[in-house]
This record gives sequence, C-alpha cells and structure tokens, in this order.
Amino acid sequence: MATSVRAAWGTAAARGGASPVRHVVPRGSVAVTVASYLAAALALHHRLLPQLATATAGWTSSDSYQFVWWIRWLPWSLANGADPLYTTYLHAPLGVNGMWNTPVPVLAALFSPITLTAGPVAAYNVAMILGPVMSGLALASALGAWVERWWPRAAAGLLYGFSPFVVAHSSVGHLNLVWAVLPPALLWLLHVLLVAPRPRPWRTGVLIGLAFVLQTGIYTQTVALCAVLLVVLALILAVRWPREAVRRAPDVLRAAAACLGTYVVLCAYPLYLLLAGPGRPRSEIREPEATNSDAANLLVPTSLTRFRTGLDPLADELHTHSGEQGGYVGLALLAVVVVAVVTARRPLTRVVAVVGVVAWVLSLGVNLVEFGHDTGLALPWRLVEGLPLVGEIEAMRFQVVVALCVAIVVALWLDALADLPAGGLRTLAPVATGVAMLTWLPADEQVATPAIVPTFFAAGAPGLSGADVVETYPSSTGVWVGGARPMLWQVASGFAYRTTGGYFIGSDAQNDLLLESPVTAYQQGALDVAGGGAQPSADAATAARDELGALGATVVAVVPDGADAGPVLDWTRRVTGLPGQQVDDVWLFRLAAG
Repeated sequence: MATSVRAAWGTAAARGGASPVRHVVPRGSVAVTVASYLAAALALHHRLLPQLATATAGWTSSDSYQFVWWIRWLPWSLANGADPLYTTYLHAPLGVNGMWNTPVPVLAALFSPITLTAGPVAAYNVAMILGPVMSGLALASALGAWVERWWPRAAAGLLYGFSPFVVAHSSVGHLNLVWAVLPPALLWLLHVLLVAPRPRPWRTGVLIGLAFVLQTGIYTQTVALCAVLLVVLALILAVRWPREAVRRAPDVLRAAAACLGTYVVLCAYPLYLLLAGPGRPRSEIREPEATNSDAANLLVPTSLTRFRTGLDPLADELHTHSGEQGGYVGLALLAVVVVAVVTARRPLTRVVAVVGVVAWVLSLGVNLVEFGHDTGLALPWRLVEGLPLVGEIEAMRFQVVVALCVAIVVALWLDALADLPAGGLRTLAPVATGVAMLTWLPADEQVATPAIVPTFFAAGAPGLSGADVVETYPSSTGVWVGGARPMLWQVASGFAYRTTGGYFIGSDAQNDLLLESPVTAYQQGALDVAGGGAQPSADAATAARDELGALGATVVAVVPDGADAGPVLDWTRRVTGLPGQQVDDVWLFRLAAG
C-alpha cells in the first residue's frame, strides 16, 4: 500500500523522512492563547458583562430561561432528594422528561459553585461566555496529533470557537451548542485508535464512550450527530485505504464494543428516559423540512458577521432565522481551503475536506433549499431521517462539522506554509490566509435580554410550599421573546412550588407531542379578556375551575401586566370564587382543597 493511514494522519515526525525540529509548546504561548480566546468571548458578549446576574445572553428568552431552570434544578434536586433528570415541578402533575429537553447536567455541575453563590442566571451567562473558549481550546489541543506548531493550532481554535455556527447559536442563547467540544475531542481519540503503533483499542474505546457520556450531559443531539460523523469518516477512510481498513478492523470493532459498553452502563438511566421513559414525545418533534439549512448560506453571511460585502438583502431571504444560519464559509476561506487541498502533500488535508463537504451536504437536510425556496430536490439525509433518535437530529446543525473541517484545513495549511523556504510566498500566503480568516469576524450584534423577576418570587414566594401546585398568569410558552418567564420566576423563588405550566418537549395522554403545557380553560379565558374580549360565561368559569382541580392546582398566581390586569383579575375571581390577596406585586388566589 503506497500510503497508510498512519503516514497520512501522523505528525511530521511520525511520517518518517528527515526528522523535523520538534516544536515544544511554551506555557506562555498557551497562556496567551487562553487569554486571547477569553478576551474575544468577553468582547463578543460585552453588553452582557454589566448585567451578568440580571440578564441572559441572546435576544430570546424562552430557550435561555429553560437553560437557567435546568442549571438550577440539578443542585437543588440533588440537595432535596429529587430526580435530576425527571421533574414534576414543571407541567404538574405529569412532569417533564429532562432527557428530551436541555438539562445540561454536566454544565450544571461544572458551574454549580456560581449557581449557588451568584445565582443560576450568572452561571448560565458565564457558561455562555466560556463555551467558545473551551471549544476553541479543545480543537487547539486535539490538533497536537497532526500539527506540532502551536500558533496554527491556536489560529484554528480561534476560527472554530468563534465560527459563524457558534456565534449564531450564541445569539439565541443555545448553551448546549456553543459548547462544541466533542467533535475536537473525537479527533484526538481517533488518532490514538487509527494512527498509534499500539492503539490499545479497549482503552481508547472506553475513552470514546466516556466522551459520549459527557456529551450526553450537554446535548444528546450532538451525540447522535457525532455518531453519524464517525460512520461517515469510517467509510471515507475505508474507501481511501481499503487494506489498512481491513487490518485495523479488529481494533476498531474492539474499540466500538468498549465504547458502546461504557456508554450503555454509564448512561443506562438517561437511555431509559430517552427510549422508554414517561413523558417522551411519541411523534416527530419538527417537520424534517424545517431543519434544512439554506445552501446559499455557504456564501451569504448573516447580520451576525461583520463583513457582509453588500449581501445584506440576500441574507434576509435565507431559510429560517439567523440563530440557525451558522453555515457561512465565504469565498475567501473557501478559496484558502481549495488551495490547501490542491497543494497539500498530506492526504489528511483532503480527507478532512471530504468530511467537510459530506457534512455540508448532510446539513442541507432532506431537500435542497436556496434563498428560502424549497426546490423539492431530495438529498441524502432523507435516507436516514426516519431512524429512531438519529432522525431527531436537526440537519442544519451538521454545520458545526463544516466549521471544524475548515478550521483544521487552515491549521494544516498554515503549518505547511511555515515549512517553506524563506521568501515572498512564505510571507504573503499566511497574511492572505489571515485576511481570509477575518471574514468570519463576528459583528457587534450579541445582545442581552433583561431577566425581570417580580418582587414576590424574588423574595422566595412567601406563603407557597413544595406541596403547592401553582397556575400562573401569564403562563410559560415557547414564544421566543417574552416566553417562559414563569420558569424564571420559579427558579428565582428557589423552587418554592410546583407549576402546572412549562416550556419543554414532551407528551401526555391526549397529545403525542407537546412543546409547552396545553392552554387550560382558565388561561384561555385570561388571554381572551386580556385581549379585550368579553368575560366568559358562568359555565366557562365553572369548567375552568374544575380543570384546575383536576390538575391539582392549589393556587392561581396572577402577575399583572399593564392594562389587562383588571379584566384578568376579574376573570380569576369568577373562576376561583375568591377576592384574591395581593402580596407585593403578585395576586394570589388559594383554591379550596378538594
């Protein structure tokens, strides 16, 4: 075999030939890199810094407040003997299956010291700031298997950690996606398995399994995505080096067995909740077509990118919102990748590029979409979209792999340039590459959303206890701006009560899929009168009271919201038969037992 995987993937020293000078990474260089990444993250979220405990990162509220809820829930549940992955404090009395939502237990545990001192909002924000930093460092570290010089690795980490994908999800508060550390971690582990002279497959498989376990504690969708990526990579390597694939197959199978065994043992309960637990969705969460990325986004940046080269009108036509449009590469970096692939001496560069192309095709989803128009042209993802769990991957999120591959190719290219003889090319090519990298520079568009909590809840919801089930007005919804506020209030109260509402993914006996608690008759009446409608009939009030009783509600809490306060309070009095009691800035109506 002319070229082995080891020769293609190994470092310069491992490939043989003239022994290069080994570049030892000075601690100072690493420290400068960490400081640079942190400075970039702080600059990205500079509007958030003065209000770390009173606002949440991103222009949305529902997703951010959901993360805040689960970040606080883990330490609270462990301290109070409750299940950290299944809760009846939301959507009472049925509860919510955390594994189909965003419990982020790994991050909740990691940032629990901040949660318990400065509060869960501050913990969420610090995690949002550090996500890009850790993602970039993960790649810079993993690339040590192929790139000995630190500075190309640091450049690649910066590119990946602050890629359009990460910046896009930062803008909407997706904590689970800005921590994109698993793909780089798998790079290092695959190097150990496929390149090392003595791969120790059982140990490597256990480590890969542990990596997937940790990722399960951040976001299960990324676990499925990376599993697909490993299959894609295995097929590419087998086609490129068939004999080596046959020789390494026993080691790969041993590693796969160790990985699967480790994962199943350590994730037995989370897997149960995912596959057979109560409250799991019984139908597709989203239409497959809704998760297609827009092919034009490859070359058309959104408003979250600083240099848009006059393409702003085209960006407005892209499919879905900017928080999911993280697939921008751009002509400049695309040109760098093409030149690097064409001139590369190491097959690794081409392998990475092929993986990136495949990931981009997968990110397009089930149909080709261009500038928001679904062409109806079926794409490869349609073949696997129906598979259990794998089919729940939102295809557009393969964009993280595209960003990863671009960053790796840039690192390999810069490292190769450093080996050129001194001269104009060695000077100009890195400068041109640096200019191309600037096309991913984020715009100053990251915002912070005030996390406003009524005084009553901030004071611990006096008078309420864990035995109380509270129906709140307004209720928690998935509305991106203004939604899920009652979840934030419940957290601020220290989980002083349970609630009938919630923003989550789940199901009940009547609904195969829920994205929030169903609107009760009481809530519907409140919404109607708040919108200027007439007070519902006496029969409607009785039906609303009966439904609250069936849900086990013991208290109705009304948070007055402007001009609608009077009609909503009148409706609540008719439903409960009570005048209500104002405590600070909240009205409480305690329902009679039974």
